[in-house]
Amino acid sequence: MPSVDPQGEVARRFAENLRKAMDGRSHRAIAKLTGVSYSTIQSILSGRAWPDLYTIAKLEAGLETPLWPGLLRSDE
Repeated sequence: MPSVDPQGEVARRFAENLRKAMDGRSHRAIAKLTGVSYSTIQSILSGRAWPDLYTIAKLEAGLETPLWPGLLRSDE
């Protein structure tokens, strides 16, 4: 469900992109692949944590896909 808060929406879309990029693989498998801890991945996906730039870079490199949702327009 989209967030009315722009920053919250970025976080929601990032988590959604991460979930899609995981492609059914476990949190532990993604942790091993990316070097990002299992608990951090779990926290991002549950919305309890926002990743820093270093974590985003590690996830994108390990999954070989962009995850950052980019600039959000008000009409999206």
